[in-house]
Amino acid sequence: MKAHRAVGVWASRHQQALFVWASAVILVFLGVSMAVMATDGHAMSFLDEHVHYDTALKMHEGELSHRGALYEEEVVHEWACGVGHQAGGLVHGCGDPLLNVRDVTSGQYTSGYIHYPTYFIVAEMFRAGVDALFGQHFDLSVYRLFSAVLMWLGVALCGVFAFALGIRRWGLVAAVTLPAAATSILVMATMVTPNSTAILAGALVAGTGLLWIKRGRGFIWLALSSVFASCLVVISSLPVGGFILLIFAASIARAAKWEFEGPWQPRLWQGLVLSAIVVAPVIAWGRYIAATATATNAEVYGPYQLQGWRPVIVGAVQELFAFHSPWTDWNMGMPATGGTASMLLRAAAVGVPLWITVVVVGSLVLAIFGIITAARASALVNSTAAAGTRVVPFSKRAPRTFDAHRMLAAGTLLTIILYPAALRVSNALNFGVDFGIVARYSMAFAPLLVLLALLLVRRQAFAIVLAVIGVVGLVATAGVWI
Repeated sequence: MKAHRAVGVWASRHQQALFVWASAVILVFLGVSMAVMATDGHAMSFLDEHVHYDTALKMHEGELSHRGALYEEEVVHEWACGVGHQAGGLVHGCGDPLLNVRDVTSGQYTSGYIHYPTYFIVAEMFRAGVDALFGQHFDLSVYRLFSAVLMWLGVALCGVFAFALGIRRWGLVAAVTLPAAATSILVMATMVTPNSTAILAGALVAGTGLLWIKRGRGFIWLALSSVFASCLVVISSLPVGGFILLIFAASIARAAKWEFEGPWQPRLWQGLVLSAIVVAPVIAWGRYIAATATATNAEVYGPYQLQGWRPVIVGAVQELFAFHSPWTDWNMGMPATGGTASMLLRAAAVGVPLWITVVVVGSLVLAIFGIITAARASALVNSTAAAGTRVVPFSKRAPRTFDAHRMLAAGTLLTIILYPAALRVSNALNFGVDFGIVARYSMAFAPLLVLLALLLVRRQAFAIVLAVIGVVGLVATAGVWI
């Protein structure tokens, strides 16, 4: 009995340390799992991995991809004679003298030029470091390992920023597990793709932005994080949109004489700076593409060519009403290995993304409408108490308080709703192509949505629910590789 009480006393005194250690164990498990999967020599992914691998090889040779560039021979060889591809074999097999770049299923022209070279430059530096330390290794596996490192850093940063924001215990575990607890996200850590930066970029934008709100200073860090995200991949900069809308909403609220609690006092110029940071790389890289092109969009994107504006408009409306959650399941990307344990974990991983979406997004929606109701009720109660039953002019009613977290949640959800339709129309205007916007483009929103939910709903029971779903989801998803 005394021993039991002693253990209980020790546990109560060291609760926070236990949760920190639990989060660390989860991170170690995730890191090992991703490293194993990244280096096991699996077939190239449907998700354009051969495209990104080609861009990495071009960077290795000191070249930038451009519109009209052909796939490297090494890509064709890897497809036909190496690890293969999830899409199946080529028309001509390994060793066939007729095997050439025209056999590539997606066409002989690479579309890798659409991505900024940032990820590939750093990936080449990573490869050079690995080669210097351990000697020449299988190129594809080294690049994949680089993606795994980026994903792991992003997940770890979610925990670091959660702790800095005052999120503790079960909330800390939820912050570490939930953002990447979906196969559509973690699969990016097992392939060559700049999309492996999504959680890292999203964590930096979310963390620095929320700390700026909390402390009232540090906008420069949000701006730098936005630069980092915007110069990696367009989709990695999408969470900045929530902060831009927040700043514009704050400017309107200030003009309407709303009150601001705490030290956070945003200015309109900050929203304009963030907008420029997001747009500038798109414009600059668009000019590079146009200046270096040796083929037309029609030649590169034959099957996806624009067939009139009716399909684009219909598609944009469809995108508008289809919520693009960061958390989705993709069985083809991360199938079970065949063992019973792997199959059971895979079965659990199928449904977890929906649970995460319902609980996290649902809590944000309730919080948003909760503050609107509270604000109206507060104004009515205060005016009635001050004037009895008399009707009080609006100007004399109690001023409304601007809640930055709730407004940020509203702006972020609005961005998620609007960007797919805008992106589909943009693709039609800029590239003359029309194809659907996939949900995985929303991956970078995951850290911000999770941190906002934990900040807005400060209840232990809620944090426990999120932590349990997160642990089950992450273990089930990463455990599929075992």
